[in-house]
Amino acid sequence: MTVILVLSLLVLALAATSSAGPTPTFPPVGSIPRDFSAAGLEAIWDLVGPVQAPPFTTTVAPTSTTVALPSSPPPLYPSFYAPAPKDILPGLKFPPGFKFGVATAAYQVEGATKNEGKGPTLWDWNSRQPGAVFDNTTGMSNSFSFSGVVDFYTGDIVDLQYYLYKEVANPSWCLPHALIDVGRMSSELLRSASMPIPFPSISWARILPFGTKDSPINQAGLKHYSNLIDYHIAHGVEPVVTLFHWDTPLAMSAYYGGFTSPEVVEDFINYAKIVFAAYKGRVKTWYTFNEPRVFCMGTGLYPFNMSLASGVNASTAPYQCSYNLIKAHTGAVKAFREMRIPGEIALKSDDFIGIPWRSNSTDDALAVERHAAFRIGVFADPLYKTGDWPKIMTDTLPPEYLPRFTEQEKKDNLASADFFAIDAYREQFVAAPLDVGGVSGCVHNTAHPLWPECSSAVFFDSNAGWAAGISPDPLSEVWLQATPNTIRSFLKRLHERWPTNKLYISEFGFVEPFEELRTEMFRITEDVARTDYFMTYLGQVLLSIHEDRVPIAGAFAWSMVDNAEWNSGTSAKFGIQHVNYTTLERTYKRSALSLAEFFGAHLQH
Repeated sequence: MTVILVLSLLVLALAATSSAGPTPTFPPVGSIPRDFSAAGLEAIWDLVGPVQAPPFTTTVAPTSTTVALPSSPPPLYPSFYAPAPKDILPGLKFPPGFKFGVATAAYQVEGATKNEGKGPTLWDWNSRQPGAVFDNTTGMSNSFSFSGVVDFYTGDIVDLQYYLYKEVANPSWCLPHALIDVGRMSSELLRSASMPIPFPSISWARILPFGTKDSPINQAGLKHYSNLIDYHIAHGVEPVVTLFHWDTPLAMSAYYGGFTSPEVVEDFINYAKIVFAAYKGRVKTWYTFNEPRVFCMGTGLYPFNMSLASGVNASTAPYQCSYNLIKAHTGAVKAFREMRIPGEIALKSDDFIGIPWRSNSTDDALAVERHAAFRIGVFADPLYKTGDWPKIMTDTLPPEYLPRFTEQEKKDNLASADFFAIDAYREQFVAAPLDVGGVSGCVHNTAHPLWPECSSAVFFDSNAGWAAGISPDPLSEVWLQATPNTIRSFLKRLHERWPTNKLYISEFGFVEPFEELRTEMFRITEDVARTDYFMTYLGQVLLSIHEDRVPIAGAFAWSMVDNAEWNSGTSAKFGIQHVNYTTLERTYKRSALSLAEFFGAHLQH
């Protein structure tokens, strides 16, 4: 989540910038000419400003094929209280071919943001805007040193996975030996056959630095991902590829407003065709878009609302984006099939359906339906149910907000997904607006703060005020809770609403409370809350498969390593491996080893 871009953190950023102080700058959309020369690319980079260069600019080659694994940690609890990972529901196994992996995204781990011909992305720009990143890690420092802490935490360098996907073991930089990142995962977490790891999403701006269909291809970017795919396969790891994980090429935002303009559709289809042709046959599972709802909602918020297409405003931007994105998705899937690309393809949804906060409230039950429609149905109904937007949305939003699909577009939508994928982090309560008028009053009042969804998530029950689940780090508590007791019912209801023959849990994970404040490694690696989250969640997934007959075919833990968590910077820790941002060394946490033990016992070999 992704991990995901946390929408509420964007709202916090907006609040932070409402006071007097520096304001972001972006040229009027359409004012920059399309100059595809080196000078033209540098002009786009000038919108970002100075970029921190990495300490080395070649892929570090492995010096060993083995990884020194830590000893198994002692039991977390007495056995009478909680079983060891291998002993959880010991009579149940995942079905043959079940995919277990650990996930990342290009912007969040790659670094090398201006290397080998890559163009800037909207997130390279965003990370430098006032208040846009919670912990103010801008990616900049005056110098880079492995002897002291430096501020390079966002996308400029971050984990430097771009050059360190094979190994961190370069004595000239005094780096400790540790295979990275494919080697560490394939040796331990993915030691069983047919267990894929979704490597970082492909960065559109590495393939097409300017993004557009009439701009040149960067062969260095194509070659990098080809090498990365081959390296995964050589280590027995099946790559799972996401075409777009929010990092829009900045030039497209400057030229025409990115995904708020219909021009993006053909540009994305062109990009997808290039990638399909380059890696055909080596990738079996594809995602076109990661969490499109969250991405599109962000287009209307600070600072992204400075690069909107002509005629689009902050209120209409999310819905114009959603329409354009679905057309881009269906066009890419159509090309996928016309090109006879072997494998499967869909997009990744997110969020949850919800539980009525007050069990005897018809208004809360209605709020749940609105939450499900706006948060999941917005993309799930067109692709899996009716071909069209949820009726709740079209009843609420006029066409000038939410463009309507033609009959042909509805048919195209329904033919554009081979499976259902959901980033299913939690399940929470949902309540109607608590002011006079409830849902109805909100729906008919466009000035209402909850319009148009007219529902809100609640983190505690309506009886005694007990929490819906265990709280994460405060950086993520505005959206995340560990809710193992309700996740199984959520998966069952999800499949009942949008039935498919195959469902992937494409992301799930947890932010260990206060981990960013820890300095001693024995405290950092003892990620109790994250370990409990994974073990209880996966036990429920087993029961969903065996007792509820939900066709879950894979689960992908977020995240392989600590990374740049969008507006939270590097402070929100989702990684099952700790990253030392002075040396870039990775260290397994308890959660990583617990996942290995759990899947080693529950996968069918």
